[in-house]
Amino acid sequence: MLFEDIIFGPVISRRLGVSLGINVLPEHKKLCNFNCVYCECGWNEDTQKELSKLNSQKDILQALEERLKEIKSKNESIDSITFAGNGEPTLHPEFKGIVEGVVEQRDRYFPEAVITVLSNSTR
Repeated sequence: MLFEDIIFGPVISRRLGVSLGINVLPEHKKLCNFNCVYCECGWNEDTQKELSKLNSQKDILQALEERLKEIKSKNESIDSITFAGNGEPTLHPEFKGIVEGVVEQRDRYFPEAVITVLSNSTR
């Protein structure tokens, strides 16, 4: 199962409560440094090293802010902002800056929410 949007959800999670997902990876293919048999995103393609088609930090943070404003305007809440998506999020070359921007937006809109990274912890 691949995520076709930068921002998805919120979804109800047993571990994270109401979770808003961020996919910093390609929207139509998996990008990961592992090939786990249990991965919901399937197997890696041969072109996994191609990072040129990733969404920019600016585009990711803009999409997140639009969604956070929408959720806030509906008087809804979220428990977690979760880096998940189509593979290993820490492979994005701008990951550090994206996390810093997410922290700023979280503090502005939903300061009680935690930030979660679903990762294989190799990077």
